Amino acid sequence: MKLHSCQNCWFNGLQYGALGLAVGYCSRHKKILNFPDGTTCGLHLRKDLTALRAKEVAEIHSKHYSAEFVTRIADGGYHRKDSSDDEKDLNFLRKDSVADAVTDYGELGSTIESLAQLKAMPGARAELAMLSLGRGYINNCLSRNGKWTSGLHLYWWSRLRLAEIPEIKVDDLRSVGASQLSRQSDLTSWSLVMLRLAFIEDITIYANQQGDPLGRVQSLTEQAASALDTFNLRALSRWLKSQAAPQLDARLSHARYTELARELHTERANAEAQAVTPADS
Repeated sequence: MKLHSCQNCWFNGLQYGALGLAVGYCSRHKKILNFPDGTTCGLHLRKDLTALRAKEVAEIHSKHYSAEFVTRIADGGYHRKDSSDDEKDLNFLRKDSVADAVTDYGELGSTIESLAQLKAMPGARAELAMLSLGRGYINNCLSRNGKWTSGLHLYWWSRLRLAEIPEIKVDDLRSVGASQLSRQSDLTSWSLVMLRLAFIEDITIYANQQGDPLGRVQSLTEQAASALDTFNLRALSRWLKSQAAPQLDARLSHARYTELARELHTERANAEAQAVTPADS
């Protein structure tokens, strides 16, 4: 996996390693990515890193590549065929339900609606898109002085699935390489579970910055790395169920989640009411 390529960026919800479609889609540049393993840009944020580290690496990366357009990793140059915003290409891509939600993301203010749509879809590719784009959504909310609870419902959904081993189907894979198909399926499941864990750790990082008890959970990705010295999906699942989940639930139980969700709903309702002008009322 080329770690600094478009396929490994938060803003591409259609690909991650071997998982995904043949082409990607950048939600920042609004372009189809035809050469996602060989391109990047100055806005790149790595999927395989948790939020703070991803931003540190992004700061360095942005000094070498333009943020204005998709460029080649090899030479930093623009190549016209590397990306496309042709309407015929986009209409063809939209025939896939996950890609349809991803290409709609951010259009007409539909970010949270697109994420909710992806959350409701079955399958590994839909979860990949939700987790990847969700990280950017929550980070953007916080950059505008929002609360970590902007990602509360996405967090809770991911927490409930945390220890589940994703089912990877043949048509979920965009590449196999030299590995046996079953081996590639296991590797892809592992990477998606770790992406869930990175997403949840992002939330705990943001919660810690705002003084919430959830933020006191120590780095789960580091804990997992220390506890698991071999690649074993079932061992990872057992560790997440027996060790990671109790730490999270001790600080954000279902009862507290429900309470926070009510508060969030009230805040949004009040904000919407205040935004109504006299002419609209």
